[in-house]
Amino acid sequence: MIDYEGALEADVPGVHVTAKVSRWWTTGEAILRGLELRDALGAVVIVGLGTNGPVTPEQFDSMMSVLSGASRVVFVNNRVDRTWQTSNNTVLAQGVARYPRAVLVNWYALAVEHPGWLYTTQTHLPIDGPGAVELAALVAAAA
Repeated sequence: MIDYEGALEADVPGVHVTAKVSRWWTTGEAILRGLELRDALGAVVIVGLGTNGPVTPEQFDSMMSVLSGASRVVFVNNRVDRTWQTSNNTVLAQGVARYPRAVLVNWYALAVEHPGWLYTTQTHLPIDGPGAVELAALVAAAA
C-alpha cells in the first residue's frame, strides 16, 4: 500500500494509512485489533495484505472478526511473483463471498493487463506512478 498511499490519500480524503514494507497478514491483523481496541477504526477499512506470505481462510475469518464493527471492509487482492499469489487471491475471493460487508478490489486483473505499471518483480509499483494512481482509484471506488 506504500506504493499508492499518496494517490489513495488524494482519492479518499481523511484516509489513515498504516502501510509498512514487508508486513505480514498476522501483523496487519494485530495492528487493526489495536486500532479497534482504541476505538480508532473507521467505518470503512481497506486491507491490502498478502504479498508477503500465504493467507488461510481461518486468517481471513479472524480478520473479519476483528473488523466486526466496520460497515465495509475492502480487500485488495495480490499481484505478486510468488507461489502463494493464486491461493491468496482464492482465499480473499471466497472470504469476501461469505461476508456481505466485504468487497474485493481485483488489483490482480488490472495489473496483469498493465505489466508495465509494475517493476520487473511484477509485485511493486513506482510510488505515485500510473499504476499507483489507477490502483488508488479502484480502491477508492470500492470504499
